[in-house]
Amino acid sequence: MTQIIEQTGILPSSLMAAGSRYLTQDIIYYGEKRLITFATYKRNIYIPNGKEKVMLITKGTEYRPDLVSYDVYGFVDNWWKILEANKMKDVWEFIAGKTILLPNVVSV
Repeated sequence: MTQIIEQTGILPSSLMAAGSRYLTQDIIYYGEKRLITFATYKRNIYIPNGKEKVMLITKGTEYRPDLVSYDVYGFVDNWWKILEANKMKDVWEFIAGKTILLPNVVSV
């Protein structure tokens, strides 16, 4: 059976932080109960601009790109940008001993 999908008209900015990776995604209803979810997030390809910093993931930040985001940018919301810049699909790839790029991010 095919799930019914319908646009909601709900603005993502009304539901999440300004730095969320879902800000440009449509919010949809799906199924007979009209459950709410996001359209699939499409990963961006990060192109280095030469302003990135490099760091080694430590045991204290293993699996925690949110902590690195806070330390580097002053807020946790850029954790997903760090993963994207390093072609990581999941926080389980964020392991101690790995050298990563820290994207030059100016917005929350």
